Amino acid sequence: MDRRLWYLIAGTRGGINRARILWSLHERPYNANDLATQLALDYKTVRHHLEVLHENDFVMTVGDGGYGTQYSLSPRLQFHFEDFLEIWQRIGPHSGETSR
Repeated sequence: MDRRLWYLIAGTRGGINRARILWSLHERPYNANDLATQLALDYKTVRHHLEVLHENDFVMTVGDGGYGTQYSLSPRLQFHFEDFLEIWQRIGPHSGETSR
C-alpha cells in the first residue's frame, strides 16, 4: 500500500475531505469551485487540500492554470487506485460510496 496516500487520508486532520475530493475526481476532472459546491466545503479548504494532493503527486492540473483550472487524478494515483479504495473502505463516514 502507498504509505504516503495512507498518511494523507487516514493519518492527518482533513484526510476525510481529501478522500472525498479524490473520490470525486475519480469520476471526472473538476475545478476547485465545482468541488467546493459538490462537497459542500469552503472554497479555501478545497484549494488547500488540492495543493496538498498536488504536492504529493496524487492530483494534477489540467488547463491553463487560471481560475478555471481543473484537477484530475495523477497517473500515480491511477496506478495506486486500489490502495485508495482499500483506505476509502476503512476510514469511515463517506456515505456508503464504495461500489463505483
